Amino acid sequence: MTKTFVTYLLVILAFCSCSRGVKFDIEGQLADNAASMVYLVVEDTDIDTLGSAEVGRDNRFRLRGEVAEPMTAFICDDNGNALAMLLTENASVNLRYAGEEGYVVEGGPINDKYNFILRRLSTIARQVEELNPESESVEEEYESLVVKYHDVVSTAITDNLDNIIGVELFLSQEARGMSAEDMRVRFAQFSPQMRQLRAMRHFEQYISTYEKTETGKPFIDLKLHTMSGSKQLADLCKGKWVLLQFWATWCEPCLDELPMLRSLYAKYAAMGFEICAVSLDRDQDRWRHFVAENEMLWTNAIDIADESQLSAAEEYGLQSIPSSFLISPEGVIVERNIFGEELQHKLEHIFQY
Repeated sequence: MTKTFVTYLLVILAFCSCSRGVKFDIEGQLADNAASMVYLVVEDTDIDTLGSAEVGRDNRFRLRGEVAEPMTAFICDDNGNALAMLLTENASVNLRYAGEEGYVVEGGPINDKYNFILRRLSTIARQVEELNPESESVEEEYESLVVKYHDVVSTAITDNLDNIIGVELFLSQEARGMSAEDMRVRFAQFSPQMRQLRAMRHFEQYISTYEKTETGKPFIDLKLHTMSGSKQLADLCKGKWVLLQFWATWCEPCLDELPMLRSLYAKYAAMGFEICAVSLDRDQDRWRHFVAENEMLWTNAIDIADESQLSAAEEYGLQSIPSSFLISPEGVIVERNIFGEELQHKLEHIFQY
């Protein structure tokens, strides 16, 4: 056989081994009378429920099935609660109730390894929470722990570029805050099989969208569905500094921003500052009532997608909310995800007041 043919054959075998699918086998025991059914669910795909099982009188269940490829999934009950996250693997795993800590998936080599990484990250997160805010060295200690946290994530991904652990950590943690260029560099480091996973192929497309809304790029115009009718974001941006804020009434971190936004709007609106708050709520009545009740006097819109256009969230490549974009009077995005005191200091510098 020629060297070329051998290489081709190895590629085919690798592809076939990746496409055989993953047979999941999950056993577990719920807390007393917690639910009568459990489901294995995956988000953001055409397939929603991967499998289901009845919970017996002894509160035990067994979920079995097969998925086309490794993926991140959630064990949910029939009350709408997500009990635990797991990474699908060809191994028997167990859902264990751990009291106040909730449920833990364990038993398979992939999930056990992933849990070990999560425990390391949780330890660092607790150390951050336990920092003494009165300490003179608190900022230095905080920065040290943040660096340590990112190092653990980065090392874990590098060690797992050929399996779903690396993919999950990259998509859920490391990619957040990365530039589009850095995303592409890391993406290319994954094995060909991992790059072909559905979630990774979607993320590769997302990188191009994200790149369009990085700092220094012109803002993307939007058709805004406001309380008083449709208008264009471009009309708001003419000659003004505009904070484009994505939020929702059910997002606690978003609501934490409201007092600062009210204060800044009252101070700078007359000087050429506008806020355009785009809600991701699906309940329009709830959104309208909340805006009226909470003195949100700036431009408020709700993200309504239709078949003819992308949603505002998709146009701006959102990974999470709250998300914000500070747009200059020249129509350039000068800051991305700027909040709280950082936003306050930025506006003080802009308006010299």
